[in-house]
Amino acid sequence: MIGQRLADARRAQRLSVEDIAMRTKLRPMLIEAIEADDFHLSGGDAYVVGHLRMIATAVGEDPDEIVEDYRRGSVSG
Repeated sequence: MIGQRLADARRAQRLSVEDIAMRTKLRPMLIEAIEADDFHLSGGDAYVVGHLRMIATAVGEDPDEIVEDYRRGSVSG
């Protein structure tokens, strides 16, 4: 899932949730929820996309690919 991919990328760079929070200005609790594929704290689809883009960039993932995967999953499920 997307959250696991982001968490794995973060860990591979030896970054903590707090490191990502400082880079993105997102709350650690929100980052942890997204890493668990729980998007309800984001406040709607447009916000989810923005949050995914910020986190993906911070952990070195392609933000467009992450958002595409999210949209594909949210349409099918």
